[in-house]
Amino acid sequence: MTQPKSPGWLLWGVLLLIVLAQTQAALAKDLKDGPFVSGADVFAALLFGVWALWALGTGAWRRVKWPPLAAGVLVAVAIVAVGRADSPEALKSGIVDVAQYVLYFVCAYLLFLNAITDETRVKWVVGLLGVLTALMVLVALAQYILWADPADPGETFRRVSSTFGLGEVISKTPLGHTLHLAGKSSRSIYCNYLLLVLPVLFSLGLRGSGWVRPALLTMVALGMLTMLSGWHFWALAAILIALSLRRSVRTALIVAAAVVAFTALGPWALPRNHEADVVELMDWYEEGVRDETAITDESFRGGELPTTTEVKKRWVEWQPALNMVRANPVLGVGTGGYQLHIGQNYGMLPNFEKIEPDTNCGWLVIAGSMGLCGLIALAALLYAGYRTAVVQSTKGPTEYLRALSAGLAGSMLGVFLAMLFSSVLVRGLSLTLILLLALVSVVEELAKAPVGGGETSRPRDLEDRHSCLSEFGADTPNGG
Repeated sequence: MTQPKSPGWLLWGVLLLIVLAQTQAALAKDLKDGPFVSGADVFAALLFGVWALWALGTGAWRRVKWPPLAAGVLVAVAIVAVGRADSPEALKSGIVDVAQYVLYFVCAYLLFLNAITDETRVKWVVGLLGVLTALMVLVALAQYILWADPADPGETFRRVSSTFGLGEVISKTPLGHTLHLAGKSSRSIYCNYLLLVLPVLFSLGLRGSGWVRPALLTMVALGMLTMLSGWHFWALAAILIALSLRRSVRTALIVAAAVVAFTALGPWALPRNHEADVVELMDWYEEGVRDETAITDESFRGGELPTTTEVKKRWVEWQPALNMVRANPVLGVGTGGYQLHIGQNYGMLPNFEKIEPDTNCGWLVIAGSMGLCGLIALAALLYAGYRTAVVQSTKGPTEYLRALSAGLAGSMLGVFLAMLFSSVLVRGLSLTLILLLALVSVVEELAKAPVGGGETSRPRDLEDRHSCLSEFGADTPNGG
């Protein structure tokens, strides 16, 4: 028995939504503080409304596939945590954030789950994601080449920040100024995107044949070349080596050797990669301007603010964020209230003006604003996706879906790691995250139904492996 198909227009709408999610273009009442409402958000809301009316009118709502319980719990926590708002500004920010949580973790999740109903549609979606990623990597490669400055590698490596770059270009046009459009990307957002998507493409590349295999593996290699954030680079390298074990130990050794050779050549052939992957990674300090309220030098009488050298703010901010969690452990300071309250928790710690965007620890942002309840709900959702993907990487009904599931398990690990260095719930990445989680659920649904023709599914009564690592590793005792 095959899964019931949703209307073709819903699939086309979802494909368009996937494209719009990566443009970064957003309406912003205030270009600095927002709120930011992306074109993808507006389109997702409209598409969901049309689909909901269709489902109600045709009776299709009876067979709607729903997101996992943890997604609903996360939204419920976000709604309840709004009650923690202690000012009109905090309440306004909280309402905007709750609306986005509902849009992403309920509406968009429903759209993806009910539009992607068979393996053919899975391949359409993953193929489109691959094309978009190839375009992003090519844009980033152009930035990498054109903005090269071997004499100053310590600065130019931060400028490679492609997620198309379209949003920033559009925002600078006369129309963008008139509509108050914002589209700023950053290297953290670009690297987060690659950390989410490249594991899937790498796993499919290992499984592929003909031109598909070299094309996907080349894209992954170029993506790593343009990934100029050391934390992200090494996280992705570890995930790719783990994925390689699914094929064979020999493949994993080749990938590990390639990473070592790439790093070793850095000082001479790839100075910006060396600067990002080694020098910056080992440098815990930065120079900058402290927040004006933190300046206590009595000799300062105005003019240019003095600079000083301190531990990087991205690490210093962990302590005030933990202070927020300690003071409000259950529901935090309120959904959307992190930025409004973080400055109050620095105490005597150095508080630089923000040096680089999107470098907050995403886990602490969630815990600070929605407490341990929000943190546990999000972690449970991601871990459930990881576990399901691990199981389907050995039990999926076809070899393609097994390879896809292994890649999705790598993507879930990528999310966990990316949230340490940045956030995946900003600037269009939320929809990409929801798409990957939905693909995990879709593969699980397809595995429950008998496969009609083609490859036969693997026996369903195989025992689970003893640990997540063994499940994530070899497909056969010899690694295939």
